[in-house]
Amino acid sequence: MTAQTTLTVSYALSPPEGTKSPPSLTSNGVHTFAVAAEKTGNVREYYHGVSKSLAAAKEKVGKELTAWRDAVGNAEVGKEKTAKAARSEDEDEEDEEEN
Repeated sequence: MTAQTTLTVSYALSPPEGTKSPPSLTSNGVHTFAVAAEKTGNVREYYHGVSKSLAAAKEKVGKELTAWRDAVGNAEVGKEKTAKAARSEDEDEEDEEEN
């Protein structure tokens, strides 16, 4: 008896406080996808099965992460601008120190 090959994808999100979670989703997700491959030992068939499982995982997790992105909305926009500004200031200081 051989064990079935599976692909497991997990994520743990930390949405900003006050973010309403999308319907039927939690901030932690784990999905397992079976790798459908004939038991012939053919490597090509195995990797074809892995490819199909990866595509299914990408679609499922992509939809969930998109729902979370939409739920968070613009709450993260300020953080991105602040981080870019801080990096820019650090680079300017390094340039001044070199001169």
